[in-house]
Amino acid sequence: MDGAFGSRSYFKPADYIVCGVMILASVAIGLYYGLKGGGQRTSASYILADRSMTLVPVTLSLLASFFSGISLQGYPADVYYHGPTVFWMAVPFLLGGVLCWKFFLPMFYRLGMASAYEYLELRFNHAVKICGVMSFLIFSVLYSGVVAFTACVALTAVTGINVEVAIVGLCVVCAIYTVIGGIKAVLWTDSLQMLLMLTTTIAIIAKCSMTLGIGNVWQIASTGSRTNFFYFNSDLTDFYNGWSFIGQTMFLGVVITNQYMVQRLVICKSEAVARASFICYVFGVIIFQSLLFLVGISIYAYYEGCDPSTMGYMTKNDQIVPYFIVDVFSDLPGIPGLLLTGLFGAALSTLSSVFNASATLVGEHFVKPYWKDLKDKGYTVALKVIAVFASAAALGMAFLIPVVGDAIPVVLTFAGCSTAGCFALFIIGVFCPFCGSKSVVTGFVVGLIVAVTMSVGCIIHQVKPDNLPLSAEMCLNETYMDMNDTLVTATSLGTQLPSTVNLTQIMMTESYINRSEGPVIFSLAKSWLSLLTFLTTILATLFATLVTGTNDTSNMDPRLVIWKIKTSFVPSEKPQIRGIGEYSPLSDMECENLNNKEVSNGKCENDSTEAIAIRGNESTVEFVTAM
Repeated sequence: MDGAFGSRSYFKPADYIVCGVMILASVAIGLYYGLKGGGQRTSASYILADRSMTLVPVTLSLLASFFSGISLQGYPADVYYHGPTVFWMAVPFLLGGVLCWKFFLPMFYRLGMASAYEYLELRFNHAVKICGVMSFLIFSVLYSGVVAFTACVALTAVTGINVEVAIVGLCVVCAIYTVIGGIKAVLWTDSLQMLLMLTTTIAIIAKCSMTLGIGNVWQIASTGSRTNFFYFNSDLTDFYNGWSFIGQTMFLGVVITNQYMVQRLVICKSEAVARASFICYVFGVIIFQSLLFLVGISIYAYYEGCDPSTMGYMTKNDQIVPYFIVDVFSDLPGIPGLLLTGLFGAALSTLSSVFNASATLVGEHFVKPYWKDLKDKGYTVALKVIAVFASAAALGMAFLIPVVGDAIPVVLTFAGCSTAGCFALFIIGVFCPFCGSKSVVTGFVVGLIVAVTMSVGCIIHQVKPDNLPLSAEMCLNETYMDMNDTLVTATSLGTQLPSTVNLTQIMMTESYINRSEGPVIFSLAKSWLSLLTFLTTILATLFATLVTGTNDTSNMDPRLVIWKIKTSFVPSEKPQIRGIGEYSPLSDMECENLNNKEVSNGKCENDSTEAIAIRGNESTVEFVTAM
């Protein structure tokens, strides 16, 4: 960076080169797995990696998929501008982790499910499964669009690249290696991108600690109320209220109802590997979330008294991390490019996961059931075509979100409401065997109506949350542009306003001054919407059950309810064939005949110790190990 402290900075040639090389590395990984060993020419390889993945790539991929570019940009920005109450999302995440560990992980793996939503069909019926699938597909389109848009807006703030060009480039690069390389390419690029994300966070923390001292960083942040974790109140209109983050059902079900998270667990080569990967993932999330908190307070301490957003160098809160990288590391050629690749890579990892998961769901639930004579080679091609359409949908959605607000509130609104109802279906399925398919569909529809109504109403009528105080009193030689494009000096500013006034906040407040007040119900903070949707779905389902009658549990598969998981898998030397309500040992002749068929997922082995799913051209059967 050339210029005074806190001035606007941009990429240099070395940064473009380094960033380009790292992006090309992702494409190279996709090409490698697309060509290695005949390429991704079977559906088992393309969407399930032949169920052969090991601990390290699965763990890193889980982390990279969870921490999108939104997390890497939005979480530190939230700490910088609003304090650390967002950290309380760790509570529902840990509770969901325990639930997944005790029931859902072993069930998904032992039943060999390629799709998490197969559970809903086994427990209820086809209609309920479609509700779950459509819920994820809606989430994937909205989420991928927000991820692409926010990543590119933040990146263009420091590169000068046109935002539309950046969005197209991001989606095209991601589509290339995802379509060509399949799930293996996604996992290994995720691993690379997670390491880059970790490098970026550690570099920021280390730089600020060396410049200011670790003790000073904490003291400055504490003085500025950036370390106040215990901000709890009864105000349901306050977005940054600790209680609302503890109630985030989105993070309760993130590894239970999210297809690309479940898909990473079932592709492990054994259940032991899946369990180990999950444990490492849970601890990794807590550790990395703590690092992101440290990134937020470190940047705040560094810019104390010379806030770049107050000076008008940024248009959105989420640009603070990329701005800091280019501002502080610009004297080291190529380093800003390397560190910003971590932000760009975070977006790539999330998008590739969404594209592959969407292809899996559409293929498994809409292509295969209605095109039964389709051979596996043709099915694999169909999966790749679907992945292309998924990337096109993300591209289109990104262009439809010109103004999305700060990343964390937007994600908690879109993602929370689109997944909360689906999570309720899984909870009802495992805890309420007396609830049938009719009542569940009724509850889901009611919850969906509430989610859509509240989401739209809150986005239209709610005012942006206020930032904590920020100051520009130390930027005596700097200038900013006011709302009338008039050049104003920070020195003269000090004679007009208190030193802690946030100019960005004033401008945004004025933009809302003419907005008419909406209904009181839409004043509910967006952070509560996922919990509202979840509870509405549960209560509506229970009420519908009272009206329509309870479910007949006499023929229910005992492996689908939570208290039977440990007793339903009895020791056996052979895997069993799971049909509709019947269980029988698999004969050697049956195994040999099925191995002669063209299959899309695994092979038949009588001495197998792992869950195996086999789908032939003439019929669909699944083999599961009796544990």
